[in-house]
Amino acid sequence: MGEATADEVRVQGHMISREPLIFWGPTDMPYPAGPGSSLGPFIGNRRAWFLLSPAWTREKEALVEHDIAHFAELRTLYPEHRYIVLCNTTAELENYRKRGQPAVITNAGMFTDERKYYVPKPAPKRFDAIYNATFAPYKQHHLCTDIASLGLIYHRYADLGDQAAHPEKVRAMLKHATFINELGGEFRYLSSDEIVSWLGRSHVALCLSAVEGHMQACTEYLLCGVPVVSIPNIGGRDWVLDPDYSIEAEPTPEAVAAAVQTLKARKLDPHKVRAGIIAKLKPSRIRLLQLIAAIHQEENMPLPDADWVRIFRFGFWPYKTVAELLAEQAVSETRKDIATPLANTR
Repeated sequence: MGEATADEVRVQGHMISREPLIFWGPTDMPYPAGPGSSLGPFIGNRRAWFLLSPAWTREKEALVEHDIAHFAELRTLYPEHRYIVLCNTTAELENYRKRGQPAVITNAGMFTDERKYYVPKPAPKRFDAIYNATFAPYKQHHLCTDIASLGLIYHRYADLGDQAAHPEKVRAMLKHATFINELGGEFRYLSSDEIVSWLGRSHVALCLSAVEGHMQACTEYLLCGVPVVSIPNIGGRDWVLDPDYSIEAEPTPEAVAAAVQTLKARKLDPHKVRAGIIAKLKPSRIRLLQLIAAIHQEENMPLPDADWVRIFRFGFWPYKTVAELLAEQAVSETRKDIATPLANTR
């Protein structure tokens, strides 16, 4: 069998610039260099920059060691390739920098499109709390058991491996909950507008994992004006949380339920919650744009007057083939957006 073609290999990410060649992409096992793991055979050893957002926490040093080893292996094949990690937390930044790996803090919540997640029109509240999370053990749905009025939004994965039985455990454990994706009968995925609508019908949203990545749902909640009950965690969501619109509860059902009632009673203005998360996201977006400008400067190329805000409109998981990625219009080639980067209205 021959080697896979550019039409067969799938990759996550997008092209930021063609000259200089810059890609962005999320990283995950078994490809800790994201698009850098896949594109080498197709672009060869030309100068290329890869800006990499970890999909799972890199506060655990074993994962960082694995990444560093992978980057070193790739550099032996493509010495002109450059890898910069976009860290979610200070701990991740320190883990990479003390190993000599270039990295900056740009929390991945910045890739959540604030135009798609907005404060909906006022509607009667249906739930005390809502939780948007796949039925996997690390999401710790057992911490919801004491919340009487609970809505669940969730993903379904075809292969959960040895966790395949866990979704049914969640169902048995949370019989009192409303399984929102199935309200019409069979399971279906919700559009972003539907998610916004359901979030607007809840007093509080939940973040109950102890370990993961930045947790995109957390940023979505807050952009929709819904305050958050979280628990102690690593991964990056604390970077966007604030006591003004969140409570950190001990990881017990009783403590989580009590925190929900406390936050519900505060009756926070959803527009102030949204303004708070926008203020948290803005520095990360600015740092990413400064990094892109610095790369252009290092390559002695002018920074185009382009629609750089488009970077934050793609979403965090854009899958495509290598051929599609290499053929797409680079962000640096797009017309400058006339909209403000972080508008506080829809």
